[in-house]
Amino acid sequence: MQCCAERGDQRVTESSVVPYTPGGFCDLWTSSCHRGARARGPSPEALDLDLGSDASAPAARSRRVVGRHIASLPGKTHLLAYSIVHDVGTSSGSRLPRAHFVPCNTTAAVPIENENFKGEVLLLYRPTEGLDGGHPYYRHFRHRKRNWELRLQGKFKKAPCGRLFVGAVLRDFNYDQPVASSSILAMNTAITLVKYQYRIYFSWGARCQEALREDAELGHAVSDLTVFDQIIITPNGRPIPHVASDLDDPSEEYGLSLMRRDVGLAEYSKMIQEIEGTLNTEDTYTFRLWGPAPFLDVLNWQLKMGARVSLDHFMKDFPIHVCMYDLPAGHENGNSDPRHLESKKRYYFDFMAWSN
Repeated sequence: MQCCAERGDQRVTESSVVPYTPGGFCDLWTSSCHRGARARGPSPEALDLDLGSDASAPAARSRRVVGRHIASLPGKTHLLAYSIVHDVGTSSGSRLPRAHFVPCNTTAAVPIENENFKGEVLLLYRPTEGLDGGHPYYRHFRHRKRNWELRLQGKFKKAPCGRLFVGAVLRDFNYDQPVASSSILAMNTAITLVKYQYRIYFSWGARCQEALREDAELGHAVSDLTVFDQIIITPNGRPIPHVASDLDDPSEEYGLSLMRRDVGLAEYSKMIQEIEGTLNTEDTYTFRLWGPAPFLDVLNWQLKMGARVSLDHFMKDFPIHVCMYDLPAGHENGNSDPRHLESKKRYYFDFMAWSN
């Protein structure tokens, strides 16, 4: 007997856009995947693709769109990523959210926009087949140990009104199950590895009957803005750095550059606290993230904790959502309810990703 239900608040629309159902992401088998691979993605029943008068079965339509995205990627192991957005100018409940395909390793950044942020994103990774001179970011990866990097650049359309959080939120997940003891052990080990580098807020989310309550908390593993390895703040009117360029030592003409590895976590945290209160809609912000790469192998869908642990152990066949959101000012100061509830959040980006 099931003790609760799947939760989520999304759906995937076509071309590079795919509308998607709450909590409806399961396995999608497609002939576009190499033999023996199991693709994570929208369940055929979940997708309601906008294909005009095409009345073919949802499964066929799903295979066509997601299969086309998979076929566009080189190599056998793929990372599929989508930017989840509500239509700009509409309320969050007026239309289903849409998932815009974000191809990886592109030489030009991919535009993104929602009600609260407008900009562009680059998702870079080192292929599992090995790095060669033909890779567009060969020079970037060849002398670095990291296997992936996320870059985001743009402007806030609404200035954050409280503390910002960045990390994984299980917006698509089956909460109809208690947390397994083996999962608790593995996650405690993972958090031990990173707790001295990041200030982590972690929650398994409400489970079973608790998950049926209105505004039940989702699963979280998030931190504050110190999770970013670099933040560049470019004042309005200044030249903006090219997001695909080498940003390790940006020119002063681009504004203030904060690099965590240059100053250490303690000093970086102080600098972040100072700028959080100055975030605005005029400046351009460039964010880079690669710090979790030694612990998170996104292409092989594994945590690296000495031994490798498959993310299937925690996620089953659901995708991960990497998000930035704020909570109201004073949320953590004397608040009797420390939970990160959806009703209190305002999302600035939500990238949904999974490996095949």
